[in-house]
Amino acid sequence: MSFQTAVRSLLAAAVVLVTTAPAQALTYDEIVAGGVLTVGVYRDFPPFSSEEDGRLVGIDVDLGRALAERMGLKATFLQLTADENIDDDLRNGVWKGPVTGGGVADVMLHMPVDRALNVRNDLVVLFGAYYRDSFLVARDPVRTGGVKTLAVFAHEPIGVEVDSLADTYLSGAFGGVLRAKVTHFMTTEEAVGGLVGGRVAGVMAPVSQLEAGLRDHRDRFEIAAVPTPGLPANGWDVGMAVKHTNRDLAYAVGDVVDALEADGTLARIFADHGVTWRKPEH
Repeated sequence: MSFQTAVRSLLAAAVVLVTTAPAQALTYDEIVAGGVLTVGVYRDFPPFSSEEDGRLVGIDVDLGRALAERMGLKATFLQLTADENIDDDLRNGVWKGPVTGGGVADVMLHMPVDRALNVRNDLVVLFGAYYRDSFLVARDPVRTGGVKTLAVFAHEPIGVEVDSLADTYLSGAFGGVLRAKVTHFMTTEEAVGGLVGGRVAGVMAPVSQLEAGLRDHRDRFEIAAVPTPGLPANGWDVGMAVKHTNRDLAYAVGDVVDALEADGTLARIFADHGVTWRKPEH
């Protein structure tokens, strides 16, 4: 997915329902008056947002609830199906809505907080970084023999989500010498299942997805960085987006994010889903 579902539970401070979002972004004053914060999340994107037994669950879902609760609002979730790229997702989820119809979120989660991306998309504001993700490799130490580079995967199969950045990278890296051993799965979750089941010796994916997928098998597998020339060396900040006309909302939500980090709520939310919270750089 590009940088790459409905809660029905009643919480004490936030009622979370899946509804159709308003046709256009509300102002901060309108959101407060209405008492509801519409939070955009990606569809089918564990561990951040996915369905389990008809309920929307995940890190971003819990974070959306926490944001709304701290602001004295109720949370409703708008699910976004990933498009071709982040620019399309920002258009569909934040400032215009999908071409097939539907509304936009007041605040969209899991957006890269990147200056160049924001300059290119001047109808949104990217802010509120709450996690730093990066591409790592999970591997079976028995089969890889402790090799700390990708070279071992010229001989051992490595799993990737099809059409992901990891897929593109491994298929072309080092003159294509790894291509024959790249094994494709529909999702990273399935790729991790392939690792657990012995079909592949490693998986390359964002560390958040690797940790969540291997939470019950961490004693058997290693998750570590390997040299990946051409990929962001230190990862990327994950944050939020609002429409450019709604900076007051960005300031208010940003203050809540800071408070959630300071009191340990962010780290707890990530830990609840088997992921180590990593402090963003910005």
